[in-house]
Amino acid sequence: MKNKKLVFSGVQPTGNLHLGNYLGALKNFVSLQKEMECIYCVVDLHAITVFQEPTHLQNNVLETTASFLATGLDPNKSTIF
Repeated sequence: MKNKKLVFSGVQPTGNLHLGNYLGALKNFVSLQKEMECIYCVVDLHAITVFQEPTHLQNNVLETTASFLATGLDPNKSTIF
């Protein structure tokens, strides 16, 4: 089996994703999964540097994960956690 390069990236779920997130990251994430082994994560408590209301944080994690899938990240091609 040929070794692929590995990509690892995470996104903080601090609010709704915007056009900048799409153009700067998510669009590239989708392209990269075609060529490389990719691991993408929605970081939560261990990476949050300011207080987050727990209920809002939980909702933001789910919305960010849904955005990953909606933009074309494929769980069969990339590891998403």
